[in-house]
Amino acid sequence: MRQIALVLFLLLLSGCGAARTTAPDTRFYTLEYDPPAVPGERTDAVISLNRFGVAPEYNTAKIVYRDLSFGRQEYHYHQWRGTPQSLAADYLRRDLQASGLFLAVAGTGSSLPATHRIEGMVEEWMEVDGQDRWLATAELTVTLVDLRAGTIPDAVLFQRTYRESEPSGKKNPGSVVEAMSRVMRALSARIIADVHAAVSR
Repeated sequence: MRQIALVLFLLLLSGCGAARTTAPDTRFYTLEYDPPAVPGERTDAVISLNRFGVAPEYNTAKIVYRDLSFGRQEYHYHQWRGTPQSLAADYLRRDLQASGLFLAVAGTGSSLPATHRIEGMVEEWMEVDGQDRWLATAELTVTLVDLRAGTIPDAVLFQRTYRESEPSGKKNPGSVVEAMSRVMRALSARIIADVHAAVSR
């Protein structure tokens, strides 16, 4: 009887093992695009970037999507390599540097003395699912501060909100990431042009 019970127990264990399913691998994504070309004369401004803030619902590395009004969902197995605020700040820093319009561009923690500082806030960073198409959409609020100014009104050169959306080629997270790369490139070009115009004055 003991041998029969042992055989039944082993069969039960093997049956449970066959029924068990493995979770899919998590896919990690980042932005990929060439820095935008922004025309203009080089200035002597040294730009520093503060860490960007983010609206609470987007403070996650998971890709957030909206499939219904007021609804926000997250993919469990599709994630960004960093949070939206870190991606936006880092790519903007890279693009500012690549533009060649400024004497130097420094990130958070740099000891380089700066003439101007950029502060940012990620207001929106998500996939928007529609019946006909999916969109990648992002909204950034950027504040440019003149660190040489003596008073607050003179120090704030501008505070502007930038928003862009791009359709994805297919209805899947990978295509949305590709569209978000185009979104960030467009946002970056607009922000760099405005920063350059402000510091040139």
